[in-house]
Amino acid sequence: MRPVQYGSGSVNPTHLHTGLAVVGSGMAGMAAAIFAYNRGISFVQVGQASELSFSSGCLDLFSILPGRFPKVFADPFVGIDALTKKMPHHPYSRVTRSLIREAFADFTDFMESAGIYYYGPKQKDQNTWENQHIITPAGTLKPTWQVPATMHAGSLAIARNQRICIVDIKGLKGFGARQMAQTLQPQLPCVTGATIAFPGRETVKDLMCERLAWDLENPKILAQFISLLKPHADRVDVLGLPAILGMYRFEKLHRTLELALKKPVFEIPTLSPSVTGMRMKEAFLKKITDLGAHHFPVAVSDIVPDKDGFRFFVTQGLQTIEIRAENLVLATGRFMGRGLGVREEQVKEMLFDLPVTQPETRAGWLCPDFFDPAGHPVNQAGIETDDWFRPLGSTGSVFHPRLYAAGSILAHQDWKREKSGAGIAIASAFKAVSHIAGNTPVRRSEMR
Repeated sequence: MRPVQYGSGSVNPTHLHTGLAVVGSGMAGMAAAIFAYNRGISFVQVGQASELSFSSGCLDLFSILPGRFPKVFADPFVGIDALTKKMPHHPYSRVTRSLIREAFADFTDFMESAGIYYYGPKQKDQNTWENQHIITPAGTLKPTWQVPATMHAGSLAIARNQRICIVDIKGLKGFGARQMAQTLQPQLPCVTGATIAFPGRETVKDLMCERLAWDLENPKILAQFISLLKPHADRVDVLGLPAILGMYRFEKLHRTLELALKKPVFEIPTLSPSVTGMRMKEAFLKKITDLGAHHFPVAVSDIVPDKDGFRFFVTQGLQTIEIRAENLVLATGRFMGRGLGVREEQVKEMLFDLPVTQPETRAGWLCPDFFDPAGHPVNQAGIETDDWFRPLGSTGSVFHPRLYAAGSILAHQDWKREKSGAGIAIASAFKAVSHIAGNTPVRRSEMR
């Protein structure tokens, strides 16, 4: 092979052979990597900074059936049954209830080993479940399936209608406790709001959650922060804070806060960039790195498929690596993740130029009403697959027998409106990787 030119020099590429390449580092890419590891499949993950930094950290399954008159479901599985009846090509039509539960168990068990603990939903009886709720920065209640441990006291307080005090930080943008409390009071009459100044940053007018999270890693600042919270904790049952309780030692900081205040404390996810999403991303990356997996935080623009799998190059510093993967999971997302783009007035899939289901003309992408309750047709654009989530080509047959897709790039779903993003990502990745596991020998990645 001829040397590959990189920068001002020339290097011979290192060859990496692996059972699976996961392209994408969002929720679906993370899930695919986890499931590959759990099944002993050698894998590499490739992808730049993902949408996880915009995530609340919660794992949604399903709650809202969009339409002219949207319908809310307390039990997500009942909602999914109604959804797939109305939309038989939705990705959820290709998975069962038992597969979804198994996928979530696999995912959350791995994340627990990485330091992110989740609390599942309330089970009313053997066959009936109910979504939990969290408070949002807009002062609304958002249904979700599983919540991180640092948010769980809030979900319990909502369900029990306990006295909640939401505390904001002077100078922190996009998080107004009194406004949130006022908006919530019709649903939660016992909620109130309060404001404190952050220790050492009392005069700063434009605070960032990430900076405050780092500050609270300092024991002295944490002690001062606790003393400011005590008067507000004394008069309520539960205390709600913006998600700033540390970036890496958040579980310990959370416990320290609750013991000092003698009250349950919960975090409320903030506007992007979200500390809770960054925690998930950092915990996952540290875990798979510790396990010896290969992660390349770079974009890939050219992937060559052949009968043996897929071939592409990545660069790491001054080293060029040729990756040969027997299988590939496409988890590149939609427009924000650059899995989809717009060319010549059409929505295009950006790596393999796979056919994209979309409105016939660009004029049909959007509804006249920006807040149309049924959603905009372009939000359901995506690629078609078979039952194993293998993308279809222009003839309607499988594009490549070892190419799979997972997550928001799939057609016929509006995950933001449905509150189904994590569920679609986790379930589709689980089924795809399970199919790969049945056809791929278990072995380690080989670097030469």
